[in-house]
Amino acid sequence: MMEQVSDSAFSIRRLNPFNGLLQVYQLDSARALSANGQVWEIQVLSDTPQGLWANMPFRGQQFYTFGLWSLEHGLKQVPINPLFNIPDMLASAEALIEDLRGAQDKLPFPLADVYESWLLDEQTQQPIALLMSCRTEKERRQREKVKWIAAEPGDFSFVSSHLSERGLPRDDGYNPRVHASVLEAVVRERAGQHHPASWFYRHPDGSAISCETQAIRLDAGFFPELPLTESWEDNQERELVDDYLNWKAPQLLMLPYLSKTVRDRLEKLAVNQAEIVDRLWRLYPEIHNHGLLKSARVEAKIRTANRN
Repeated sequence: MMEQVSDSAFSIRRLNPFNGLLQVYQLDSARALSANGQVWEIQVLSDTPQGLWANMPFRGQQFYTFGLWSLEHGLKQVPINPLFNIPDMLASAEALIEDLRGAQDKLPFPLADVYESWLLDEQTQQPIALLMSCRTEKERRQREKVKWIAAEPGDFSFVSSHLSERGLPRDDGYNPRVHASVLEAVVRERAGQHHPASWFYRHPDGSAISCETQAIRLDAGFFPELPLTESWEDNQERELVDDYLNWKAPQLLMLPYLSKTVRDRLEKLAVNQAEIVDRLWRLYPEIHNHGLLKSARVEAKIRTANRN
């Protein structure tokens, strides 16, 4: 199986739950991560501090958060353990930032997580929900099986208009994320008792080969275009999924492989969440309705100014 070639600038999907794309810029000794293309978490590779008497086990090198950087505000360093080699860490951070400054006009970076784990329909074995993704075969083999979730346990913001119309509250006094829990149950029921999942290697044209049976090549149409399938036989389930994908529209627009029809639809939905659009629009690989999104960004700025 071919390995994805490592580049200094790439993006990966934030999954389970889907929450857009993470931009990554890396050098040998430092890397920068950003979910919006504006504020970057600067991480520096360093030895584990050994302490005064070296009584801590040496765990080799790993990345440590060094600070936050943006073009507007520069580097804001976080408190650092004085046992670190801070001058070397600062030099690595500054070298990274110098390169990153010149890469801002190349955003969004190419999608690099070509290995995908999909939850499968128990009956048809068709992919229904994207569980995980990664860049290399080594990373894939290190991943453990997970259950699909619609939102983080502490995120109570998903509200389905169709469930509300049917009289189901978003918070029943015991569960403050009722609507997300209902969606999770629907998806898991379709997957069946054993929740079958499978890994695939995706080619640039969207086609894939199974990581289990590499002789079989699958067309791009075998996979849902979005991280959750829109193909549901039950009308109520379809309406619930529609509500969820509408809620995720600003983040879904970060995906680079959307068809024109789907991107147009998502743009018209995303403007209902103007402040999220204003935060993420720099990372949209394409914008079709420029006037619509610009109006949403203006509205977001007015809301922010009124709050302040």
